[in-house]
Amino acid sequence: MSFREKASLQRRLPRRWLHGRQYGLGMVELIIAMTIGLLISASVLTVYVSASRNFAMDERYARMQENARYSLRVLSEDLMMADFWGQLLSTDIIATNLAVTSADCGESLALFNADNAFLYNNNHDGSASAHFTPCSTISAARQGNSDVVVIKRVEGAPTASTFVDAADSDGDGDTSETLSTGSSALQSGTVYLRTNGTAGSLINDASSSNMPATGWSDWRYIPRAYFVRNWFNAAGDGVPALCRLDIDDTDLDSLSCLAEGVEDLHLEFGLDTDTDGDANRYTAMPSPAEMETVISVRVHLLVRSTDTVPFYTNTKSYLLGGEVVAAANDGFLRNVFTTTVALRNSASRNLFN
Repeated sequence: MSFREKASLQRRLPRRWLHGRQYGLGMVELIIAMTIGLLISASVLTVYVSASRNFAMDERYARMQENARYSLRVLSEDLMMADFWGQLLSTDIIATNLAVTSADCGESLALFNADNAFLYNNNHDGSASAHFTPCSTISAARQGNSDVVVIKRVEGAPTASTFVDAADSDGDGDTSETLSTGSSALQSGTVYLRTNGTAGSLINDASSSNMPATGWSDWRYIPRAYFVRNWFNAAGDGVPALCRLDIDDTDLDSLSCLAEGVEDLHLEFGLDTDTDGDANRYTAMPSPAEMETVISVRVHLLVRSTDTVPFYTNTKSYLLGGEVVAAANDGFLRNVFTTTVALRNSASRNLFN
């Protein structure tokens, strides 16, 4: 290669090639690379934060729905069985010698008065629609204006029975023998309705040695009160919950909370004023006399998330039937859940009477 050709090649090649080594990035190149990297990182972080936030919101809504569904299911099942007295159609014939302890919940709820299968306090509209005075177990922790409902009934099947085996249920060919079932399940001290379909009495001395007579059955009595408490796990935790008070004659009232986050309970009662089997109107303030014509109930629950959402303020108001719940202006998510429950026993008794 001639000298002139070598000189021409040197002018065209980069200087770093000529010296046999490679130089680093220049300042401009470095700034461009860092800028591109930051943009990519910011985009990834934005997507991650957004996905995390959406996941947390979805989880809160899912928990709210789960708590609401469970609360409505438990309450609806009890309401559907309300005013159920085994084989009896008329509660006027149910007698008892049992009495409750003074100042106990059973006293304020007229525990052994089967004629009042429903007791209800509409605390949204004040004491004008109160059917009873809550005992301290309820009133001490009841959530603000939330309603309280008491349901009286017996279990869906008898605990023990004595009967003539005309259908030969044991398959021994004897249709005239007398059989007894459930003797080991009877517990003295537990209240049962002992009935033969035409008469009945609330007792607490049933046991294997005190079985019902032939043609009679013992049905366990399970009166309950539902209300919203202003704490769930520990007093002052600020998490409201739907609670149930099981009341028995031993005055060992058992209180359990069913689901957290239930902030408000409101009921509306469907009245069948012409006994045609259909509700003529719904009211949230039924009188004790009107409670005898109730055939359905609308249950409204206001359920909130158990924790707040960052950078969120809930300014919404909520409608529970005819009641407006004002905006709390806090960081909790909320939703209203509603169902209508048919009261088959009350409807049948209303038509029968």
